[in-house]
Amino acid sequence: MAKTHRLSAPPADALLKAYSANARINQYLVQQLDPAVWQAPPPGPKTRTIAAQVAHLYNCGLRYLERTAPGFPVPGELDRHRVTQAQAARALGAKRKAVLAIVGAALKDNVRIVGSPHDAAGFLMYYMIHDAHHRGQIVLQARLLGYPITQKTMIEMWAFSKRAKE
Repeated sequence: MAKTHRLSAPPADALLKAYSANARINQYLVQQLDPAVWQAPPPGPKTRTIAAQVAHLYNCGLRYLERTAPGFPVPGELDRHRVTQAQAARALGAKRKAVLAIVGAALKDNVRIVGSPHDAAGFLMYYMIHDAHHRGQIVLQARLLGYPITQKTMIEMWAFSKRAKE
């Protein structure tokens, strides 16, 4: 039988730390993209620009947060046609803070995310998977458009502990 070790943090705290790292990786990727690729026409039909993909990644889940914590400041949505990289990076940071506060309280109080089919833990997991899917699309699209993500950026995107502390 494998030897086990007691976790240093409660599972809810560990989940929030994982979400924090995931959200910061989104922001980091946006900050590292070559500006020329941000609004570049997508390489295929029915494909979003990278700016539109980031706006979608950001906008998803915001309305659930508003319903779950009325009166708590939830950032507004991004316009996928007009958002700049700088605006997106700032907005991703604001969303990260709102999710950590609102979903963190929902985890502590063991309440559902209003309107979401998920409990608080499921909400975080769903959006971490959703975000990873779109990060993969963004990295591939940047490569296809001739602006590949640098090896350093790719390595830094996997530095979960480092990103969670930022």
